[in-house]
Amino acid sequence: MKIDNWTINTNKVRAWSVNQEPCDNLTAVMLSLQLGDNCDNDELRSTYWTAIRSIGSTLEGFPAARRGRESSLTTEQTQNVSIAEELVAAAMNAIPTEYHAILLALIVPHGRTGGVFEHFSDLVANSRKQGHNYMLTSIKEERWNGLDMDEGVPQIAPRPTSEEKDESEEIDG
Repeated sequence: MKIDNWTINTNKVRAWSVNQEPCDNLTAVMLSLQLGDNCDNDELRSTYWTAIRSIGSTLEGFPAARRGRESSLTTEQTQNVSIAEELVAAAMNAIPTEYHAILLALIVPHGRTGGVFEHFSDLVANSRKQGHNYMLTSIKEERWNGLDMDEGVPQIAPRPTSEEKDESEEIDG
């Protein structure tokens, strides 16, 4: 595994691991990360990454491997997006369990899916996905460079209001 891919993939795992309860499998993942960081050849890094994926897949919320085309984000941007996603999940998971029922009853999936979230973890996953999509859209719309962070919080310029859009169109038009 090339060092750039190693860095991108392992940064996601590191960000995820911060909010995990200690256990033997997490210790094994973290040790494999350290060993992979210290090795100096692509083949050995691939071996460590295979072990990390295998062990990590037994842990809830372990970051899934990327699928599809290559990201246009830099390594640092990808890392910042991952850190912010994990902070969203941590914030949601910090909500006391006595409030989960009301949130599950009133915060519903968007779109044509209908119904409600079956489990609180589904609501957390949806919140993480919404944050991810908002960050990528903000980068695309040049409201965030993917780098400006304040204690893990992306510094994103808000979307323009309808009035601001109308004013801009009048000036441009």
